[in-house]
Amino acid sequence: MDRPRLTTLLTWAVVGTYLLVALGATAAADAGPALAAAHHVAAVLVGLLLVATAVVARRAAAARGVRIGTAAVVVAYPVQAGIGLAGRSGVRPFGGRLHLLGGIAVFAVLLATLIHRLETTAGASVADDELIDAESPTDRSATASAADSAGDALAVDSAGDAPASDSRSTTLGDRLRAYLELTKPRLMWLLCLLALAGMGLATATGAALDGVTVVATLGGGVLAIGAAGTFNHVYERDRDRRMRRTADRPVATDRVGVRRAVAFGVLLVAVSMAILLAFVNVLATVLTALAVVYYAYVYTVLLKPTTRWNTVIGGGSGALPALIGYAAVTGTVGLPAVLLAVVVCCWTPAHFYNLAIAHREDYARADYPMLPVVAGVSTARRRILAWLGITLVAAALLGTVTDLGLLYALATTALGAVFVRSVVRQYDADRRAGDVGTDADAPAANDARAAAYRSFHASNAYLGAILGAILLETLAF
Repeated sequence: MDRPRLTTLLTWAVVGTYLLVALGATAAADAGPALAAAHHVAAVLVGLLLVATAVVARRAAAARGVRIGTAAVVVAYPVQAGIGLAGRSGVRPFGGRLHLLGGIAVFAVLLATLIHRLETTAGASVADDELIDAESPTDRSATASAADSAGDALAVDSAGDAPASDSRSTTLGDRLRAYLELTKPRLMWLLCLLALAGMGLATATGAALDGVTVVATLGGGVLAIGAAGTFNHVYERDRDRRMRRTADRPVATDRVGVRRAVAFGVLLVAVSMAILLAFVNVLATVLTALAVVYYAYVYTVLLKPTTRWNTVIGGGSGALPALIGYAAVTGTVGLPAVLLAVVVCCWTPAHFYNLAIAHREDYARADYPMLPVVAGVSTARRRILAWLGITLVAAALLGTVTDLGLLYALATTALGAVFVRSVVRQYDADRRAGDVGTDADAPAANDARAAAYRSFHASNAYLGAILGAILLETLAF
């Protein structure tokens, strides 16, 4: 009975420790005596939780690494707390930065311990560590909507085989919808929100924000996103036909010809650059052009078909809107915008690997070297939790260079907890799938894929929440 309880305790210990880190990293830590007292009470409760976790780990005869990890944080935590108290009392050299670094270290050890716990208790999944035959006929289509991250594109999962192009209506409305689909509109909302958050951070420096800049930046950005998505459709059309999830895309089904798609993409780029040059500034225009090249060429052509690191390196294309938004307001790129871009870069693999797990066979069929395809699902899940931990730390560090406060700290903690918990549940679903054998149609196997989708959507919610918190704290309050 202690075994599932230990995993739950570890999960909440990770969340509780991160809450203290987030509060300590933001202006919320200095928001007054009442909040400071609440912070201290929370620190005591987290300390008790850590002790309980270590006791349960010992009673449950957990793996040696788990017992060592929980014991280490029980020893380190009071030392770290003492450093914090000494710093608040003005004792040198125990400043706030040392206390924050100690909190990050405790969080990192706990997260590593949780990963080790999940790995040592995971069941033997059917194909967890096996490479997938690219010609596998297994139908792994999911019933939920899918979306690629800032390093790929959002697209609705097909519920069945793609209809033949000659059966399609060729009305004007259908053609317009096909061109709209080329632009990958579902990707736009999050990237626009990221650009707005960059603008919000810029206003915190005292820069003025006007409506023309906002509208022109977002308008030019949307057109640039559409152009990059269109070029992606053109280049990947052959592989798209081999994937159930993408077989119904406009260029893959010849609803839009290659030449027309290319011309459409070039037109979008030209209009985007004209708007940004005329109404924003040169730096924002250059960064937007770089984002198009990064996604359409560096990611789509150079990285995605050739290396397992495609998502990690390619995430930079989706992070650039943070710099674009900041540059649109200030004409420069500041440290807050850079750190926000780092958050998105680290978030991208934690986000996208979930979709890659759910569509592992599809990516293998199209000969894409996605991490779950070439290294197995268990490796991908470890990377998800590791990159999630780095994302959370980066988000906390963003709070140290800005005036972000309590709302931001609570948003990154609460939605971070949902994200972490969703990945833990993937292990539970995968263990059930391993228990039923190799029947790909078994409900447990479908649950495992659905769990990956839940983590994918939880990652979207996390990034959306912290960007929304940034906007509220910088523009509304």
